[in-house]
Amino acid sequence: MPLDADIPVKEIERYMGYRGDAGAEQDVFETIVKAVEQVKTQSHPRIISREYPITVSGNDIIIHADTEDTTLSSESLRRNLEGCCGAILLAATIGPACDMLVRRAEVRSMAEASVYQATGAAAIESFLDNENNKLRKQYEAEGYCLRPRFSPGYGDLSLDCQKDWFRLLDITKNIGIELTDSLLMVPTKSVTAIIGIGYDKDKITETGCAACNNRASCLFSKERTRK
Repeated sequence: MPLDADIPVKEIERYMGYRGDAGAEQDVFETIVKAVEQVKTQSHPRIISREYPITVSGNDIIIHADTEDTTLSSESLRRNLEGCCGAILLAATIGPACDMLVRRAEVRSMAEASVYQATGAAAIESFLDNENNKLRKQYEAEGYCLRPRFSPGYGDLSLDCQKDWFRLLDITKNIGIELTDSLLMVPTKSVTAIIGIGYDKDKITETGCAACNNRASCLFSKERTRK
């Protein structure tokens, strides 16, 4: 089914490097509108998620899966998950259509291709935001609160941890995402993430870009793009 999520133009512009109140020029804006329509109608989003008990010990997060314990080492993830009793591991994709649209646009113009790249990035995040909200409501109804999602390669959590996600969730079999030798996912507009499950909302002190060790230098940080 097509992508049933809004893709904010401002987010696309942010991925394209626009800063502050500066928006895209009229011709670029028109290309963005066209890209949004095509990405929404041609995408086929899929998601898989599983809940696991976790233990946080120092900067080690131990995921207690059915057949094994998997350890993730990260100070920034530890801050995100401190006080949690469990976590949701998930993987999601909007499918291969956006990659195809980017390749077609590259034949015409690299500038146009960059619009489709940015639109795809905003699309998968928008899809995940919607899924996140569904999970949040579900868990809040049971008395829990969810932490912000956190992905391999974010902060000091090694991208090599992608392998753990693919093994534990059997991602390729379940939703068709493949992991390359260089740890990139295909389709490219795909995301893996962990979401902590806790009780105390007061422990959620850092969210989004504020929780990342690279926020000061990241070109796509929401904090930087507001300036």
